[in-house]
Amino acid sequence: MDRLTNMARGEHVFAALLVTLAVYMFITAYDFPPAARLFPQAASGIVIVAATLRVVNHFIPYEFTKGDSVVLSGSGDDESSMSEAEESGKTENRTRMLVLGALITGYILGGFAVGLFWVTPPFALAYLVYTGQKWWVTAIITAALTGVAYVFIVLMKLDLVTGGI
Repeated sequence: MDRLTNMARGEHVFAALLVTLAVYMFITAYDFPPAARLFPQAASGIVIVAATLRVVNHFIPYEFTKGDSVVLSGSGDDESSMSEAEESGKTENRTRMLVLGALITGYILGGFAVGLFWVTPPFALAYLVYTGQKWWVTAIITAALTGVAYVFIVLMKLDLVTGGI
């Protein structure tokens, strides 16, 4: 059981979720007009490759990974020797992963419900506020992402403004 837990860490579950969503988006993009199909399929392909590389990175020998001080110091992978700071870091990373997963899931579900155009600004705002960005950086990036979504709608002639509701 311990070996299974080490193999299926949270990042692998998150990567599997991303790959599943990216494959779904890649396949459903075939319903778009040929000119509009390129962007979602390219973005989905990039997500699939990046998530796969993230999972494979776990199996790369430690000499090629950075920031792995536990192995390099020779202290081993023993859970009982983990300091409070390392345990706190793991909990913080897990919380970040769950919040990001919830934001992405909300973005996708909200996009299906009311349209991706209307969900993009609140998603960008929520993510940037969560990551602690300065207010002016948050405002600029949120406005830029809204502009990109608008340009995408106009150039690709897609209906991303309306959702299923």
